[in-house]
Amino acid sequence: MDDLLDLLNPQQQKAVSAPAGPTLVLAGPGSGKTRVLTYRIAYLVGVMGVPAWNIMAVTFTNKAAKEMGARVTRILGDKAAGIWLGTFHNLCGRILRREAEFLPVSKDFVIFDADDQESLMKQVIREANLDEKLFRPGSILDAISNAKNDLIGPPDFPVQNFRDEQVKRFYARYQQLLVKNNAMDFDDMLVYTNQILENYPQVRETYGHKFEHILVDEFQDTNLSQYAILRDLAQKHRNLYLVGDEDQSIYRWRGADYRNVQRFTTDFKPITTILLEQN
Repeated sequence: MDDLLDLLNPQQQKAVSAPAGPTLVLAGPGSGKTRVLTYRIAYLVGVMGVPAWNIMAVTFTNKAAKEMGARVTRILGDKAAGIWLGTFHNLCGRILRREAEFLPVSKDFVIFDADDQESLMKQVIREANLDEKLFRPGSILDAISNAKNDLIGPPDFPVQNFRDEQVKRFYARYQQLLVKNNAMDFDDMLVYTNQILENYPQVRETYGHKFEHILVDEFQDTNLSQYAILRDLAQKHRNLYLVGDEDQSIYRWRGADYRNVQRFTTDFKPITTILLEQN
C-alpha cells in the first residue's frame, strides 16, 4: 500500500489521496477515471483504514462493476470483502429486498423487462378502448420513464393536452397493475428507493450511517432520481466522491441530467474539485 500512489501521475495522486468530504473529479477521455476510482477505494481501505463494508461504489454497467471489483480485489485481497459495488439498480435492488416491508409489493417481487412492460401497457390501452396505433405502447412507456426519472408520480404528471391526459391515466393504471403482479420496472427500483429514504427516517439513518464513503463513476450520466438517492445516503458523512466528465454524457436520452453537477455543488458545498487532464 505504501507504493500505491507511485503508480499514478500527479493529478491522479491528488484525486486518489484527496481528504474526506464532498469531492468532484472532472476527468477527460482517457485520463484514468476508472483507475482513480479503483485506487481511491484501495486508498480508503488500505491507507485511511475505512472498513470495506462502509463503502458503496456505483458504476453504470454490470461489466464495469465486475472489472472494478476485480481490480480492487487484486490490490486489497481479502480486505475488499464487503464493499457494496454495483450499478444503481443492483444496489437499489439489495436495499429494496431488505426493506420490502415498506413497499406495496412483497420481498419476492419480480422486475419487468421491456417486453413485460410493453405487454402490460398494451393491456392498459385495450382496457381504455383506445387504438394502439394512436397511443403506441413504447411511446407511452418512454413518457412514463421520463416522469419517473424526474420523480413525478401519476398524480403530478403534467397535462397540457388530450394526449397527456390519457398518458396520465395510463400511468396510474400501469402502476396499479404492476403492484397487482407483485412487480416493478427498472425505473421503479429507483423511485421506491427514493420513497423509502424520504419517508422512513430510520431507514435513511441506517444506510446513511453504514455508507461512510460513496463513490460514483460517470456521474454526468445520472438522472434526478439517482442523484436524490446519493444525496440522501450521503447526508450523514458527506463523503460523496463523484467522477465524471460533464461534456461526455451518453445517457441524456435516458434521462441523464447535467444539472446534477450544479445540484451537488449547491447541496454539499464547499466541495473539492480536481481536474484530470492528462491523457
